[in-house]
Order: sequence, then C-alpha cells, then structure tokens
Amino acid sequence: MTEERSWKLLDLLRQATEFLASKGLESSRLEAEWMLASALGVRRIDLYLQFEKVLQSTEVESFRSLVRQRLSGRPLQYITGDAGFRLLDLQVDERVLVPRPETEILVEEALAFLGDEPAGAVLDVGCGSGAIAISIARECQAARVLATDLSAPALAVARSNAERHGVQDRIRFLCGDLLAPLGVEARFAAIVSNPPYIASADIAALQPQVRDHEPHLALDGGVDGLDVIRRLVPLAAAHLLAAGRVFIEVGAGQSAAVEVLLRDAGFDSSTVSTREDLAGILRIVTGAIPG
Repeated sequence: MTEERSWKLLDLLRQATEFLASKGLESSRLEAEWMLASALGVRRIDLYLQFEKVLQSTEVESFRSLVRQRLSGRPLQYITGDAGFRLLDLQVDERVLVPRPETEILVEEALAFLGDEPAGAVLDVGCGSGAIAISIARECQAARVLATDLSAPALAVARSNAERHGVQDRIRFLCGDLLAPLGVEARFAAIVSNPPYIASADIAALQPQVRDHEPHLALDGGVDGLDVIRRLVPLAAAHLLAAGRVFIEVGAGQSAAVEVLLRDAGFDSSTVSTREDLAGILRIVTGAIPG
C-alpha cells in the first residue's frame, strides 16, 4: 500500500480491498470494512455515511497496522476483538476459540428442547468465550446456567461477555476439567458442549489462522479426536435429570462413534440422533436419559 499525505475514507477502503484481494483474501471488501471500522472506533454501517471524510494520519496508520496483522494470518475476529454469534456481539482474543456458525445450531437445538420453562438448570461444558451459555441465558429468560472451562483465561473472557450482555447474574462460571467443579448431586435438564474434537495429528494441517492463533487446548481431541467426548458422555449421563438431554458438537465423520458412546452410557437409543450443519456435515449429536 503506497503512502499518501491524505486519504478519503472511501479511497483508502478501495485501495485496501484491492490490496487484500491481491493477497488471496476472498472477502477482502468485508474484511477491510471491519478493520477500518475498528480502527476508527465506529460501527461498520457508519462507514457508509462517511465516505468523503478525510482521515487523519494516525487513523490511516492504525488501519494499516490492522491490515498487516491480517496478512500475517491473525484471525479477523482477534484483530477487531469482536465476533458475531446468533444475537450476540462477543469479545474474543487468543484466549478463546472464534465462535463458529455450526455452534449456533447446537444452541438452536438446545433452546428448542428447553422451551420457555426449562425443567432444570443448563450446563455448558468447555464454555470458552461464553457463546453457548450466554446465548441460552439471553434467549431463554427462565434458564439458569452453569458454565465450566479448564482455562481460567477463557473464563475471564466469558465473564466479561456475560456482563456485556447483562446475564452475569444468571450464569455461574466454574474453572475445572469437564464436570469436576460440580458436586456429585448436581443434575441438569440439559448439558451442552462444543468440546475439543480435532485429532492431534490433524492440528498441523489446519488453516494457519486457526493452527497458529487459536488455543490448542480447545482444539485438540487426542489421537482420534474423541478423547474428551469419551470422558464427557458418561459424566453427562450421571448428571442429567430424568428425560434430560445432552447436546454435543462433533467433527466430520465422528457422529456414528459418538452415538454409540451415548447408547453405551445408558442414553435412550430411540432419542439418540445427529443433526447436520449447513454444510451437510453430521454435526450435533443428542440423546436423552430415560424418563
């Protein structure tokens, strides 16, 4: 990107779009808009009202700094500090995974089961940024939610996001492995989880922006990707109320094995099923404890 003494907003945006496209970024205009809005401290939609604005040199350099970070492979959401998820605008950084669209389907399934008046509390295992727990609390006003994560830094992000969306009083965050922070008597109407499910050997082949920036603790599922899920399923069976249901996001090709794990753990075989994501991948495995 060449140096100029002054830039109108639209001209800088156009140049950045062309520059990012030349480096192989498919959504170059959209990404340029998000980064410019972040650099200027405005909403992306507000850019359209300021196309003729002449930017200060500090604003131009701030934007160019973000562009350089993007070209280094850093995820856009970490650069802007925000990620959209269902109805939420979440704070994200390298302490947590960037929320994915397929996890929105996990929340959709859980909310459909819970209805307006859940039969008991909801547990989010491995909450990361808090996307699942906060969405459930926001979209089901009667829900009482517990959320656990092994990473204390991730929980700090989740707590901040809960405060951002005004649901901090209805979510209890606990640090520890899976259900370890809970008492043996704890029972839930629903247990929801997006656990690590990438096989260890596949981590190196992930896109650089994932492999080099997102926390491996939240990605690595062991030799076949199912290590955490194998431990989670029997724990979920022991901590669900009668007719309570578990919802687990899984990787491509894992659903059949996870369905077997649910049946072996005592889930009602007639309730065990898997829903596809928008790409047609069998993604959300669910099953209920006999009522």
